[in-house]
Amino acid sequence: MSVRQTAQDEAIQALMKEILVTLREKLLQPFVQEINQLARAIGELQEQQTAFYRETRELINQLENRVTETPLVTLTALRNAIQQAKEG
Repeated sequence: MSVRQTAQDEAIQALMKEILVTLREKLLQPFVQEINQLARAIGELQEQQTAFYRETRELINQLENRVTETPLVTLTALRNAIQQAKEG
């Protein structure tokens, strides 16, 4: 292999290396950064969804307790009213 051919090969290799480095810097790194941002946003949304689910479940439990207690409260109020009517 001649010196001239070696110099040409080295120039081509340097050019290819520069193209690959630029490709990585201009295309791949921003793409990876965007993917990372999206992953963080998805994680935050999942956390919010989990918190919303917990809060909703707690509210449903409270509602179930109130629905269960309502007949008892109503019957107690009726009993008290009947007792007051008997006394009065």
